[in-house]
Amino acid sequence: MKKLFAVLLAIAMLASFAACSASKPASDVSADSATPTIDKIKEAGKLVVLTNATFPPFEYIGDDGEVVGVDADIAKLIADKIGVELEIVDMDFDLLVEALVGGKGDMIAAGMTATDEKKLSIDFSDTYIKMGLQVIVPVGSDIKSFDDLAGKKIAVQLGTTGDAYATENVEGAEVLPFKGMVEAGQAVVSGNADAAIIDVLPAEYIVKQNADKIELLGLISEEDIALGVAKGQEDFLALINEVLKENMENGTIDQQFDLHMASFDADAY
Repeated sequence: MKKLFAVLLAIAMLASFAACSASKPASDVSADSATPTIDKIKEAGKLVVLTNATFPPFEYIGDDGEVVGVDADIAKLIADKIGVELEIVDMDFDLLVEALVGGKGDMIAAGMTATDEKKLSIDFSDTYIKMGLQVIVPVGSDIKSFDDLAGKKIAVQLGTTGDAYATENVEGAEVLPFKGMVEAGQAVVSGNADAAIIDVLPAEYIVKQNADKIELLGLISEEDIALGVAKGQEDFLALINEVLKENMENGTIDQQFDLHMASFDADAY
């Protein structure tokens, strides 16, 4: 009788163990996968991309009220590669890294410079375009060189490399932070700032729209623009780099820059 009881108990224990193994949570299975981040995105059914839609041609608000631009196009290519829908969340630029680290999105696509400081918090993709900082001044301004910026009112976008440059390198400057680069440029147009330090492509757009009032002073620096992901997501980063490489080599990304450079209307801002 005791032997029979022992056999039945052993069978029951084996059955219980088999049931536990069969009902292993999906999160545990994903943890054993070679592509845990991509699996998680697939499970959610959407790729959540964080941006700041005030940086044409990278991202801006289209006629339909939706976020459009080169970064939105690249994000769609990545979402299509994974096989999920794309959701773009528009927020203040200086909150993007914090939001990504806090799990509010899967990726930053915001024309972001891959700085050493940001690399302490997040990882970056391969560079998909090199940019630089440009200075906007009023037509006929007494600012003729970078040294002349000392002591002036300088408009910037909060949290950008332009903000850092003006704060750290322009002696006695009154730095005026704005939420967007277009707003910073318009501050020069309206006479509320003596100059603006912003990225080169938005600077060129704004000057083109206001050529009778403002002009470009010159290029300050060269920067690497990349997409941001949370630390430790090597599988997702590899997929992003694969998409970037393919679409840089076939000319798609260059075509998108041309398209959005031609279609952007600064007056909409």
